[in-house]
Amino acid sequence: MKRYISNIGKMATSLLFAGVVASVTLTACTFEDEDYFDESASLRIEHTNQAIQNALVSAPNGWVMQYYTGTGVAHFEGFNLFAKFEDSEKVLLAGDHRFLRDGKSNVYTECSSLYEMLLEDGPVLAFNTWNDVLSPFVDPVSPWAAPGNIVKDGAGMQGDNNFVVMSYNDDEVILRGERYRAEVRLVKCDRTWDEYIADTKAMKDRITSSSINAYLVTNDVDSMYFVGLRKGVFRYCERVYDPLKIDSLACCFTPNGFRTEHENTLGENTFQEFTLSEDGTCLVNEDGTVKVTALWDDYVITNTTLWKFDTSVFSAEQASLYDQINQEIKKHNSNWSLESIGIGKSTGGNSVIGLVLTFYTNAAQTKTNTAGLALTRVKVGDKQMQIISEETDKVDKNMETICKKATNMENLVRSFAATLNGVYSITPDDYFLPTGGTFTAINGGTTFVLVK
Repeated sequence: MKRYISNIGKMATSLLFAGVVASVTLTACTFEDEDYFDESASLRIEHTNQAIQNALVSAPNGWVMQYYTGTGVAHFEGFNLFAKFEDSEKVLLAGDHRFLRDGKSNVYTECSSLYEMLLEDGPVLAFNTWNDVLSPFVDPVSPWAAPGNIVKDGAGMQGDNNFVVMSYNDDEVILRGERYRAEVRLVKCDRTWDEYIADTKAMKDRITSSSINAYLVTNDVDSMYFVGLRKGVFRYCERVYDPLKIDSLACCFTPNGFRTEHENTLGENTFQEFTLSEDGTCLVNEDGTVKVTALWDDYVITNTTLWKFDTSVFSAEQASLYDQINQEIKKHNSNWSLESIGIGKSTGGNSVIGLVLTFYTNAAQTKTNTAGLALTRVKVGDKQMQIISEETDKVDKNMETICKKATNMENLVRSFAATLNGVYSITPDDYFLPTGGTFTAINGGTTFVLVK
């Protein structure tokens, strides 16, 4: 059962608010396991503090601390820290964030210090001695020049080390920074810290990349976009390019997806935590009403990485042309042979983006070279692409050289390209970072499969 904390200390100091105190006290007591009606406000807070400390100490694998800085607009990403509390008010903190000092940036580091449950207006969890893992966020210096440059306002990264306890249960403690009021979440760790770090990194790499970093956020009625998710601090906007309105959000990645600092809205739906769907096609929020989908189709259509045709699904015409190209190349050099045909960017001089032939250039088939013919790929609808091959499309320098002896090569390659003219629906092999997929002809063309 989650227990919500009321800040009742100040109200208890004045008879003027006796009626209010009675009301709040009744409410607060409903969240406790014992009846404290006959106790003072300070004693009730003391009992609550002890209950919170008992919960903190009881976690065998400690806690994941989803830590945020700042007062509102997100300037930094969320940070996964780790905490193991002891009854003696000693705490072990760990992390591998980029603001660790003394040459430890992004290096897993553990550091012990002290903590205390303070008796203030309500329960306050205080990390009140220096800790190499936590204190850089709190230190009043510029994070880019730490530790030698005190900034004018002394705010540093606007991180907190004293936290008002907003609610708690056996598995989760919700905190709010006492000074800057960022929300921080402690969630009981269900595995070793090394495993949590590795599993979280694997999930981050599974759902984000430097190649695809824009995502559609939809509830099937309204749509927005996440742009820059991989950085952990990203834009929430109504369109990817030149948006009119931008909200800056921060998140912590988890072994199952990611969680934003605050609850956010899309139309009539709310979201905060997303997990990877069972079929791996998208991320879904807590109640399944909001989905996050990578804009993979834009990537598939515009990327220049060479993806090769799966010859097993060639049409009879394509298979025949493939064999003829393989024979024609031997007119250029008898030791050459066709390794593959694909779509991407050729590597020769005056390179082109389009149809790319890869040749083995020695009898042992240990060396390769490419030759290319330009093609046009256009997005014509959601998850749809059109391929356009024209007689005037240029070839690269390697193709020009090959065609001097293999005089029919260009005609064969253009004939193969002509089999691709048409509109296709795309089914990627991965919905977050495709390395190929199935292109099903829906208007002209020939269905084909590309693999990396």
